[in-house]
Amino acid sequence: MASILRHRRRISTLLASALVAVGLTTVQAGPAAAAPDIGDPTAPQALRTVARFQGEWDSPPTDLTNGGTVDAPLMGNGDIGVAVGGSIDDQTFYLGKNDFFSTATNGIEPLGRIVLSVPGLSGSSYHVVQNIARAQVEGTYTLGGDTLSATSWVSATGNLFVTTLRLTGSRSQAATLTVQDGQGKTPTTSVGGAVLDADVQAGTASAPGNPQARIATTVPGRPTARSGNRIGLTLEPGVTYTVASAINSSHDTPRYRSVAHSTAAALTDGSLARLRAAHASWWRSYWSRSFVQIPDQAVEKGWYGSLYLLGSVSRAGKYAPGLWGNWITGAMNWYGDYHANYNYEAAFYSTLSTNHVAQMGNYDDPILDWMPRGRAKAAAAGYQGVLYPVGISPNGTSAADDLYNQKSDAVNFASDMVMKYAYTRSASYARKVLPYLRQVGLFWQDYLTWDAATDTYTIENDAPQEGGVYPQTNSILSLGLVHLLFQGLIDMSEDLHVNASLIPAWQHIDSHLAPLPTMERNGQTVFRQTSEGAGWVSDGNDVAIQAVYPGLQVGLDSPADLLRTARNTITQLDNWHSDNAPATLYAAAAMVGYNPSTLMDELHAEATVHSYPNMAVHHYGGGVENLNVMTSGLDEMLLQSHQDDLKVFPDWPADSNGKFGGLLARGNFLVSSSIRDNTVEYVRITGRSGGKLTFTNPWPGKTMEYYADGVHKGTLSGTTIKLNTSVGETIDLAPAGTSLATVRHELAQPAQELTTGSFSTGFEAGQPQPTWTDTVDTVDAKGGGNYGVTGLCCGLTGPQAAVRTDEQAHTGNASLLYSGYAGGGSYDHAYLQVYGFNGAPLTVRDGTTLSYWIFPQSDATTPWVGAGSDDSTCVAVDLIFTDGGDLRDSGATDQSGTGVHPAEQCGRLTLDAWNHVTVNLGAVGRGRAISKILVGYDRPGATGGYRGYVDDLSIG
Repeated sequence: MASILRHRRRISTLLASALVAVGLTTVQAGPAAAAPDIGDPTAPQALRTVARFQGEWDSPPTDLTNGGTVDAPLMGNGDIGVAVGGSIDDQTFYLGKNDFFSTATNGIEPLGRIVLSVPGLSGSSYHVVQNIARAQVEGTYTLGGDTLSATSWVSATGNLFVTTLRLTGSRSQAATLTVQDGQGKTPTTSVGGAVLDADVQAGTASAPGNPQARIATTVPGRPTARSGNRIGLTLEPGVTYTVASAINSSHDTPRYRSVAHSTAAALTDGSLARLRAAHASWWRSYWSRSFVQIPDQAVEKGWYGSLYLLGSVSRAGKYAPGLWGNWITGAMNWYGDYHANYNYEAAFYSTLSTNHVAQMGNYDDPILDWMPRGRAKAAAAGYQGVLYPVGISPNGTSAADDLYNQKSDAVNFASDMVMKYAYTRSASYARKVLPYLRQVGLFWQDYLTWDAATDTYTIENDAPQEGGVYPQTNSILSLGLVHLLFQGLIDMSEDLHVNASLIPAWQHIDSHLAPLPTMERNGQTVFRQTSEGAGWVSDGNDVAIQAVYPGLQVGLDSPADLLRTARNTITQLDNWHSDNAPATLYAAAAMVGYNPSTLMDELHAEATVHSYPNMAVHHYGGGVENLNVMTSGLDEMLLQSHQDDLKVFPDWPADSNGKFGGLLARGNFLVSSSIRDNTVEYVRITGRSGGKLTFTNPWPGKTMEYYADGVHKGTLSGTTIKLNTSVGETIDLAPAGTSLATVRHELAQPAQELTTGSFSTGFEAGQPQPTWTDTVDTVDAKGGGNYGVTGLCCGLTGPQAAVRTDEQAHTGNASLLYSGYAGGGSYDHAYLQVYGFNGAPLTVRDGTTLSYWIFPQSDATTPWVGAGSDDSTCVAVDLIFTDGGDLRDSGATDQSGTGVHPAEQCGRLTLDAWNHVTVNLGAVGRGRAISKILVGYDRPGATGGYRGYVDDLSIG
């Protein structure tokens, strides 16, 4: 394979708006009259959209101290994080802080706990909402005629945790607040005025420099009793009580004790109201930066949920979050440190395209602090530059100072820096990180081996995975990242007019690195992890595709054979929901044009099956890295600016409306666009830095209207178009004949839902054919997927759902065959997906009915079903709704009153005959939308084969 050269963007001296022709590009002069106001509807659209989503619990969370991602309601201000566990009679607020790394272990430790107990409400109902638009957690607890409402928030502008309590009913309730250390033990406490001060430290062992903190708690303006580490109060009906805890650590200030105490002591109703207003203002501004609106509401919710967690976990000027963010509830896996081999980096990738770059303001600090040790580590190994281990901690420390045979850690850290510059073109940022990037480059210049026979630089003894045994040559991960590094070094240096003597050597390396290694597998060309050493490794990682993302060495403008190899690799990896791949796999897939319907379906799975109610995507291998799954995964489907070519909706499902605003493209361009009925309605681009803009015509082969700052500049045409833009200039593009007033109107409108009200197929030629064949639904609601069911016979590897002709049909000559073999397990079931409607969901109305005919077979009509078995009747058509729910668990019944769950259909259908099943969907799903049709088998404990046919399926 030839080495992969990137296409480099260069920002030129700002010129007046002018067109550079590429292909057949033209400009025609237009009227010069300027429209009075450009307007930006991003903020109101974003605020309206995010207000629709929240997390909900009807019982207390259960995964709170597992050392990883928790399933609890979450809050945070980028420094302090709070997770809420337990019922109201013993509700624990787990306090974490990004700077609470113990110097004894160099691992992050929990800071403390506040336990709220209202014993008189023991046994009350439990309903808790994580309100992401307002960044607060709202609880409602009812017992008899008494209801306690609680609202909690972590101040966005100060180190303060606040909970307000209000009781309704006829009785007062005694309550206690118990302040504990991070291990749930009694800390050293003192009382000053109305404030209870609790002093805690990181970990259980004292060590020089070990962080300490004070939790100063008060209930301002209300009578309390304080004893030891407890505050007692009586909640009276109709009275609002505010519990406030000021939290400061020794990293915040050497005066952390007095600062925390004085902050709490000074709180009044007025100051709390001002803090509340500042908190609301910060989050309104945060949400106003960008939005997405798509048909799949679960994926859309996941996008906003990930941004809520991002805003809660990271803030410039504060310590960067470790593996699990600031929700630290106990001993955290892998010390909760900064893992270099993708975990630390991936969380911050999500800040870029979503236009939340400010949340990346603390990313560089621990990396730059480690440079002296990095130089020493490289020198000890006999090399120049810097060499970093897999895991580092703050302030130049490390909890696990081991390379694990990898040389790629420092260049992995560099990837976010290069990307941030590509997105922002910030000269000050380039000056900040260039010294580090030069040191990383110096290491690779010293480490690379020149192979004169092939005219390439090779990478030897660098394992793509932790602990890979040498020889390991040309790790595909390192090849991608080293390309990216030198490309970033060249860009920054040329823009700043520095390092002129070094650029030729960097360019030579970039253009002569060994090619990405490939191999043949299952009749396809795929990427392999190394050219010598690890080949194809199926362990839940996506190392083989990471030269695409985050390496950025393959994109839609790459040669067709390279794109095909990348797509083959993604298909054969099949790691959509593994422990370590999702954080980078989805973005990589979109960047090479992978089937967008599949991508949307798998993202739907991440947003439902693999997300907690708090909207945290969770996989065992990592925590806040998964903030990048929904964000970058979806953003790269909506907008790509890789390879210096801005494309809107580059990998978008057909027949799927969508809209986005304020997404950030490389070159510091803000982009908004909408697609409706498979046609892009408009594109708005604002150049925050000015410079050259290159974009693909969203209307292939057609002419577009071109407006700049409200002035009609004429029309443009061609395939690829280049413009020189000025700082702050806003460009509007639309199909020929579209007025600027129309563009502005469309910008201000929410995305129009593309739904259909009916669906019908007999599986005949010319009728709707299945979206999937023999494909298990591993992605949706509880009890879905496949458990214990294998292929029926004849070398089949799994259950079937596929069209057959000339076998059995209710009408015509085609029908859908289903089959499988149950192994006798206690949960045996198999749900196979047949039709997908994520692009245009089916709307359920009052009179909507599901209708189908089913022919379950016995041994009389097939040899593959055992004598006397009625397993083939344990099958039903199932539906998945866009909100993540399903038909089988909805309580719906068929025309005879039998539950529609496949297990409830067992024995209710006549064998070897066509049975008509109808279901009143309006009774259970009015107002909902259907995203998928499944055929499900479900019979726990069954052993043997099942087989049959479905025909004449309709919804309407």
